[in-house]
Amino acid sequence: MIMIIDRFEGDLAVISMYDEATGEVFYKNLPADWLPDDAAEGDVLVKADGRYAVDTKETEKRRAAAADKLSALQED
Repeated sequence: MIMIIDRFEGDLAVISMYDEATGEVFYKNLPADWLPDDAAEGDVLVKADGRYAVDTKETEKRRAAAADKLSALQED
């Protein structure tokens, strides 16, 4: 399950959850204070030992791929 912070709404974080096995996408609201203080929209989350953390490597990988796609679109 891939979890990405979609947006913040007040004291809630809206998490986009992607099930790789089925291809389903759904959203879940979490209290924002359950996330690290530096969590931001677009960050990939992992849950370990009952706590959420930002997967910085996966977040950067996805941001770089998105930037590459945008750059390719702008060149056309």
